[in-house]
Amino acid sequence: MQSQQYIAPASLAPLTLAVKANGGSVKVEKQVGTDWVVSDSFAQDGAWRLDLGYSQTRFTPSGGAVFEHYS
Repeated sequence: MQSQQYIAPASLAPLTLAVKANGGSVKVEKQVGTDWVVSDSFAQDGAWRLDLGYSQTRFTPSGGAVFEHYS
């Protein structure tokens, strides 16, 4: 599982995000121009199917959280 920030390339394919919160959270952000906008934050263990649209997506864990992403 990843404990460092990850930026996924732009893709129309759905993605599954698995989170092990460990008391922290994983923030999901979308790139809008040169800015990043928070679209979701996950603070509990689980897996979610995300339809992210065609722009880069940044995943940032904090507070001990780790994650995996699957296409």
